[in-house]
Amino acid sequence: MKVKFTQGTIIENLRSKKYPNLRCKGVVISARCDLEQKKIPLFHCLIALPIEDWIFEVLFKDIIGEKKKEVFGKIKQYAQKKDLDYETLMELGIDKSEQILRKSAEENKKDKVEVEKEIASWKELDMINSSYVEKEEKRNYLHDNAKRLVEKKLQQLYNSIYPKFVFVPRKAYSDSDSSVDGLVIDLQDIVQMDIDIKEDILEYKYDFSTYSGNYKKEINKIFFFEDKDDFVIADSIIKSPWIEYVLQQFAYSFIRIGVDNANEYEAKEYCDNILEGL
Repeated sequence: MKVKFTQGTIIENLRSKKYPNLRCKGVVISARCDLEQKKIPLFHCLIALPIEDWIFEVLFKDIIGEKKKEVFGKIKQYAQKKDLDYETLMELGIDKSEQILRKSAEENKKDKVEVEKEIASWKELDMINSSYVEKEEKRNYLHDNAKRLVEKKLQQLYNSIYPKFVFVPRKAYSDSDSSVDGLVIDLQDIVQMDIDIKEDILEYKYDFSTYSGNYKKEINKIFFFEDKDDFVIADSIIKSPWIEYVLQQFAYSFIRIGVDNANEYEAKEYCDNILEGL
């Protein structure tokens, strides 16, 4: 029996320009009546990632960015205390800045400890952010340096306050009862496909063994279609009220204005100043 192709249908093995190396999923968001009656030449999907892929692709970059802000914020505070030009230090890069910072801390044991700590953090961030990093390296970094931050941000995702993404648990589209495993939908990564692809997906036509030559190349532009085990299916549907929730968050993400919030070290410094009457 064919799976009904409707709003909320999950398409497997979809490509995304935003995540070119990941086998993504597509969540159909076009109106149900338009899909059923083929009133539209194209239908639209939001790109979704299994939560583990999202953690090591999106959340990892987010946390590295926060860690850099935190480290550079502390270096800036130290530079101001020592009458060093922070902007010049950043322009010089880590190697030359390291020499200047260490020289400035020569006469104070506490300063030495502080400088060594921030230099080590800067070097580690520079290394892990400079080239392709294996998943296991990312896992180890997050476990050793940012476990609480990962927990905090996952809680934000689960509570619908992580900007530009929405989480859908497995229980919303399968027999699983999990509330923590599932899909993370990128609310700003939209793909569109010809409506005729709908029937081909439902009839399981996208099987690697049945295509050859240019047909495979064309399919491979839209889906992952590279070896004998590749195929495209749409066997799951996000149920109500979860699909309505996704669409609500999708609409909200486009009207929300993003602004930079205070970093943790800035909030702490301001709080200290207020409470100390400075």
